[in-house]
Amino acid sequence: MKTVVHKLTIPNIIAVLLLTPFLLLDGAGCANSGGSDSMAFQVVPVGSRDVAVMSSDDVVRVMRRSGFSDEQIVELGTQVRNALLLSGAVEIKRGKIIEAIFAVNDNSLFITTRLRGNFIYNVENGTWVGLESITKSSLQRKGTPSQPSFNSQTYSNQPTFPNR
Repeated sequence: MKTVVHKLTIPNIIAVLLLTPFLLLDGAGCANSGGSDSMAFQVVPVGSRDVAVMSSDDVVRVMRRSGFSDEQIVELGTQVRNALLLSGAVEIKRGKIIEAIFAVNDNSLFITTRLRGNFIYNVENGTWVGLESITKSSLQRKGTPSQPSFNSQTYSNQPTFPNR
């Protein structure tokens, strides 16, 4: 489970910009009949700097925590894994509603879901991460102390509110 970084070149950017209008027209439902397919899930890759190599177990773990059923994981899991490997981020939509967004940044997979909230998954060691440990590690990486020191005089002039 190692993160891979893509380097964008000018020809790649031009190709993406030229193909974007065609992909948008196709995704906008120009040929959509409005039937039962309008509520089917779509996996939409989104460009990102970092990408992740994830095992199938990682994908299942992440999608279960995000609220997807086993059938949905079987149907969408390969597409999600490939999108994170090639693009680094993915939106999972049902109709026009975005149900979940997965985005790779460094060794972490940031997950935002419509119904279950936000999560962070460490791709490198396969564990869930709390925000406090991300903040501490990023502060320590920058060379700043993990616990800021406050001057007590700063807070002595705070307004007090009457008890009601």
